[in-house]
Parts: sequence; C-alpha cells; structure tokens
Amino acid sequence: MNRIDQLLENYRSHIQMPLRPGLPASQRVWFAVYPAEDERRLINRIDDFEMLTKEAGHPWVRIDLKGSLAKWLASVDEEERVEWFKNPGAIELYAKTEWKEVLTEFFQKGVAGATAPERTVFALTGLMDLYDFLHVSELIDGLEKTFPGFLLVFFPGEKEGNTYRFLDARTGWNYLAAPILSEK
Repeated sequence: MNRIDQLLENYRSHIQMPLRPGLPASQRVWFAVYPAEDERRLINRIDDFEMLTKEAGHPWVRIDLKGSLAKWLASVDEEERVEWFKNPGAIELYAKTEWKEVLTEFFQKGVAGATAPERTVFALTGLMDLYDFLHVSELIDGLEKTFPGFLLVFFPGEKEGNTYRFLDARTGWNYLAAPILSEK
C-alpha cells in the first residue's frame, strides 16, 4: 500500500468516529501528514478524501491556497511591489500581516458558504505556497478562531512527537492537532 493509500485508510478510520462539534477549536483541527514528495499524488486523490467524508455523513468544503501568494503579490500596488523585490525581506514582513489577513478572509468566505458549518470538514490544501513567507503555525493559530466545524490540514512534512515540521524546515512547532499519518 502506498503512503497516500495508507493516509486515506487512516482518514477513513478517523472520520468514522463520532465528531463532537462542541470541542475547543484546537481540538477540532486534524493534520493529514504526508511526505512533500507525495503532494501531487495527494492532490490527485483529494476527491477520495471528500468521498470518505461525505460517506461518514459530513459536509466537505475544500479551501485551496495554491497560487494565493502570486495573487496577493499581483494585487499589491506596482511601485510598492518593485520596492519589495529590491528588499526581499520586506515581502516576508508584509506576508506575516497583510497576506495572512487575505488568507484568513479567503478561508472565512469558504466557511460562510457551508450549509451546516458546525458539522463541516474544511479541507485546507496548498500550504506549499506559504513556504519561506508565512509559518503554517501562524496561519493555523489565526484560523482557529474562524471556523465552527473541523479543520483538516493537508500538511506536507513530518511529525515527531507533538512537533510538526513543514516541508524540510529545520524548526517545527508543538501543536495538539489530531494527527492522521501516511504510515501504519
């Protein structure tokens, strides 16, 4: 069984358990952890995750961040953008505030479109766009206050104990999300 098949199998077991909507937000976050090299394979199988979710009786809303960095940069005033590229450190600085706000608003629009938000699984994909500009932990901490249902974060990286490492980052962060792994 390949890693994405194993991740699907582990997700099937997880989503079939009774979900408790009244839990604090941090306990309604799940991390589907898989090696970054399996990103394309995972995206090609994302419909299978949706199908399993719906079979378990829960609505599904996918919120894809892929391409969001390019869209955000394109929305910035051209003169300001030119200045940023002269000093690339400025991009990261603005990403931590302005882009994070744009992503949070984008996420909130997805939540607003849910028919039964407290029972909905909000699937967050496209995290690779964040790399080098915004820490996943910063985004997730901000999103925790914005969703009423369950947040399924498709996380290209690894988990050691309670520490999650995004892609090949040297540092990780402790997070108490329920892990769903691509291994037995």
